[in-house]
Amino acid sequence: MTRERIRLVISDFHMGAGATLPDGRPNYLEDFQHDSKLVEFLEYYHQKQYAKAQIELIINGDFFNQLQVYPDEPHPTLMSEQVALRRTKAIIDGHPEVFSAMQAFAAAPNHSITFLIGNHDIGLLWPAVQQLLPERLGESVRVHPDPVYHDDGIWIEHGNQRVAENRIDFEHPFLENGDGDPIINMPWGNLFVVSFLNKVKRQRPYIDKVFPFRMYLRWAFIHDTWFALKACAVGLTYFLGVLLGIGENRRFSRQEFFKIAKEFSFPVKMDRAAKRLFALHPELSVIVFGHGHRAVSKQVQEGKAYFNTGIWNEMTSLDISTMGLQLFLTFVEIHTDRKTGAPNAKLRIWKGTYREVEDA
Repeated sequence: MTRERIRLVISDFHMGAGATLPDGRPNYLEDFQHDSKLVEFLEYYHQKQYAKAQIELIINGDFFNQLQVYPDEPHPTLMSEQVALRRTKAIIDGHPEVFSAMQAFAAAPNHSITFLIGNHDIGLLWPAVQQLLPERLGESVRVHPDPVYHDDGIWIEHGNQRVAENRIDFEHPFLENGDGDPIINMPWGNLFVVSFLNKVKRQRPYIDKVFPFRMYLRWAFIHDTWFALKACAVGLTYFLGVLLGIGENRRFSRQEFFKIAKEFSFPVKMDRAAKRLFALHPELSVIVFGHGHRAVSKQVQEGKAYFNTGIWNEMTSLDISTMGLQLFLTFVEIHTDRKTGAPNAKLRIWKGTYREVEDA
């Protein structure tokens, strides 16, 4: 195994500034609660039989949740370079054990970490944030500048570029805000999260971790009627502001809004995009997406497989076949054959090291 090339692909941790705010209050915007399991995962893959292997940890977007860091932050939609840098530092400081383990992983011989940019960690577009990561974690850490990682018959992308509401404009990533301080050119979905969803999470922190969402809406109108009515009223007011071009949504034309509404898909149908990619790029053997929050392993045809890395947050299923609280620590492990160069990929679930008890 000494010189075998291994790629580990993870995504969608939605890591905020920690479970507790500086003043001691619970941080209802924090979604990631499993630091110890991620630490164990990182330790496992840089010790013993993996100590000398060539391993690249590919973090396929939405590792940092730069849209949901601190509640009540002034002007949360204006993400300048300094704001993005401050939020990223807060996330690193909020999960010290995780980033210490990442530093140790990156320091191991032949190990490296590559960050891809997702819609929730769009602040990685800023040069100062890109520079911060190798400063904190080590020289073998980098931010991939393009939305797609394409190498050795492998295609990896977060997946937000496949849907209009979350698509990042990589050609025009920054805007002038009128004060001479450029800000991130956020897609509409990001503004929706910051301007609407974060306010709703104050009362129902789980609202963006329930699926299928249409079933939750039906449930809420029956069992949580007053909240559902208020949330819908606030939502309708927000969408009216979009249509009228009020506030931060003034840069979105009505035509663009209707295009977003037409393309809107939740859950996102990533497998269709994978099939199209295989048809366009016959040399591909493995395609990996994130963003959809549902782990997938699908053999599209002989020698061609599509994967989704899922999410490392607890999700609540209202579907009768999977009813209840779910947590699957899924990742994709890709081994490249040293002789043929052909990739072999599997969807795996991290179970952790043995422990008698753990915090609930």
